[in-house]
Amino acid sequence: MKTFHWTLGLAAALVAGPALAADLPSTKAPPVYAPPPPAFSWSGFYLDAAGGYGEWSANTSTAVAGINQIQGGRGFLGRVGGGFDYQFTDHLVAGVFGDGTFGRMTGIIQDAGAGVSGSPNQNWSWAAGGRLGWLLTPDLLVYGNAGFTQAHFTSATLYGSFTGAFTGNSTPGFNADGWFAGIGAETMFAPGWFWRTEYRFADYGGRDLADTGALGPLGNIHFHPIVQTITSGVVYKFGWPDFNAPGIPSFTQITDGFGPAPAATNWTGIYADAGIGYGIWSANTSVFDPITGGCLVCAAQRQGGRGVYGSVGAGYDYQLTNKIVAGVLGEFNPSDLRGTLVDQADGLAGSISQNWAWAAGGRLGWLVSPAVMTYVKAGFTQARFGGAGLQSAFTGAASGISTAGFTADGWFLGGGIEAEFAPGWFWRADYRYAEYGSHDLPELGAGLPTTIHFRPEEQSATLGLVYKFNWAAPAPAPLVTKY
Repeated sequence: MKTFHWTLGLAAALVAGPALAADLPSTKAPPVYAPPPPAFSWSGFYLDAAGGYGEWSANTSTAVAGINQIQGGRGFLGRVGGGFDYQFTDHLVAGVFGDGTFGRMTGIIQDAGAGVSGSPNQNWSWAAGGRLGWLLTPDLLVYGNAGFTQAHFTSATLYGSFTGAFTGNSTPGFNADGWFAGIGAETMFAPGWFWRTEYRFADYGGRDLADTGALGPLGNIHFHPIVQTITSGVVYKFGWPDFNAPGIPSFTQITDGFGPAPAATNWTGIYADAGIGYGIWSANTSVFDPITGGCLVCAAQRQGGRGVYGSVGAGYDYQLTNKIVAGVLGEFNPSDLRGTLVDQADGLAGSISQNWAWAAGGRLGWLVSPAVMTYVKAGFTQARFGGAGLQSAFTGAASGISTAGFTADGWFLGGGIEAEFAPGWFWRADYRYAEYGSHDLPELGAGLPTTIHFRPEEQSATLGLVYKFNWAAPAPAPLVTKY
């Protein structure tokens, strides 16, 4: 009987023991969990540096040569700056910034009445303003900016347009105040390091420049420049998560993502696009006698033009890897880039316009995310310039002389960004630089036979829409069950 009671008590202890133990305090340390990764935040200070290219076109007139003319300029530039951003929501970023630009954008200032011209250049400018951006992905920002800007144009030593000889006269250097507006994109290529590409338009207002020197005062030249630039460069953001000290990104960080294309190659297929924007051209010109071949206006001149620029086109892309897309494209560009054609030898000037252009080539893109691509493009282009009816540069009266329209062949180089906003629908921001071959334009009509040598180049920026046929939404990530 004692054995039975002992056995029953042991069984009860075995059953009750775990339940009682559950109520006792544990001596085991709590589990340790890894901290969550730091969240992306655009709030903070940054520094930036970039290089690029710019063109300016300037309305000019004098009291003697009262007809408005447009002279042009162009050149390379560098830019350094800094700013502060604050991220308000998951997508909205706003900030303030300042930067300085240095370069040599050389062009022409001209007094057709006195038969003289010179070469001022915009050698520096600075800008301060604000920007407002939208995060397409946590590490890709598209933005618009605007603010105040000031530029310096150097003095211009004036030469005789016919002989190229120094006249002893010049125009003074000056600072011009104005405003700017632009658009751009920033994307991270390594922790804390970003690549930025930006287009900027600036208007500096009009100014009267005294033409004085050894010949005495020849009158004021009214000069109103408009400048557009494209820059691309790097940005370093202080205190970016996982990268608290400056450093050079590794090769692995930069090339991450060159693996094979995903099973659903979303970017492979045909697309159509349309956009509208603004363009500026500048053209080297000279005047010569077509019979003797001798120059009549020997000093090189540079005229300019600007206006509305459109684009409609189509293309085909093929996704090579999970990051790289290559394709071919074609586009037609209706436009009205109106400028000036000048014959100082006969004191004539007229309006000339680029009416249309077309282009065909290829592009190579980098997928920042499955639905956002940055790209570069290049190829062949052709532009049509209309005929110019020439007027007296002094009175504006019709001369009965004109030049014929012509088509110019050339090449282009550009780039842009595309981002999806609805299934199959993308918005695109695009920049293009084009250089065209030279043409000799005979003057037709009464008067002495004269030919104008004309060689244009052009840059344009457009915003538009793209529709991708058979676009496939990115496949959802596989569900992983943890036990």
